[in-house]
Amino acid sequence: IRGLLVELGVPISADWYAMFEMLTDTAFAFLPVLIAYSATKKFGGNPIIGIVVGLMMVSPQLPNAWSVASGDASPLHLFGLSISGYQGSIFPAIIVGWLVSKLEHWFRKFVPQMMDLIVTPFLTIVVTLTLVLFALGPILQVAEKAVINSIVYVVQAPFGIGYMLYGGLQQLIVITGLHHSLSIVELGLLNTTGENVLQVLGTASMAGQFGAAIAAAFLYRDQVKRSNAISAAIPTLFGITEPLLFGVNLRSMRIFVSGVIGGAVGGFMTYVFQLAATGMGITFIPGLLLYTGDLTAMLKYVAVIIVAFVVGFVCVQVQRGRIIKEINQ
Repeated sequence: IRGLLVELGVPISADWYAMFEMLTDTAFAFLPVLIAYSATKKFGGNPIIGIVVGLMMVSPQLPNAWSVASGDASPLHLFGLSISGYQGSIFPAIIVGWLVSKLEHWFRKFVPQMMDLIVTPFLTIVVTLTLVLFALGPILQVAEKAVINSIVYVVQAPFGIGYMLYGGLQQLIVITGLHHSLSIVELGLLNTTGENVLQVLGTASMAGQFGAAIAAAFLYRDQVKRSNAISAAIPTLFGITEPLLFGVNLRSMRIFVSGVIGGAVGGFMTYVFQLAATGMGITFIPGLLLYTGDLTAMLKYVAVIIVAFVVGFVCVQVQRGRIIKEINQ
């Protein structure tokens, strides 16, 4: 709704825009808190400690990861390392959950029981946060730079190969939580060429996974699981794929790979059409707003979505026998 109003030129005051941001961004900005809680509980640790560390990962004292990625903020510099928040990240929060559970149990082995209530949580939080900020952080920064440089290199590959690779594998970047850095590449493309092909390719990748997820949903024998799978897939229509990826497709690599194939075919269609957006920030159905000035381009955009969806759907159906056994165990 916010994207629609902005693209239609509806004037929105700063106060109302702030309200929109609260509704649209809160859950994803604080995603590490939710993931850290769930992971800590799953690994057998104290989920409250997981929540505390998760909150520290997105603390307002740390520069916002999205703002740093877009150049609107600068990271902190400690011990020669660049430190920023973990807004929207997933894997770091899972690692936090694992560390909290392991460290808590380890400290409890030698911390006297009368001091356990204070000392064990304190040590667990300090050690976990230190490792996340000063060890995991630099590793992720290196990975982030590698991803950005690789994307620029891959997309420029001849004969549509780069388009197919990015269209197929873009959702892998989402899984790692590094996708917030893609805005740097998109801004660079818009500044140099006036076009943003990553918007189309990202949508193709989503459509492939969406098709695979919908096909897989109807393979569940349990009606509740089927309903949950469809519910997890629906947000993809609005450019949100985390529920689909972690709730459906990653439960079976056959489903996920089917989505990859669909996205790759959609990427090739993008190359054939020579299609690119003139903006950024919205994908899938809201992304139609970026093509309102060119009906032909809009029809090509819809065709890319349909083809990627159908291919992902069909690939799952081809393997339905094996997938049914995997997801209904």
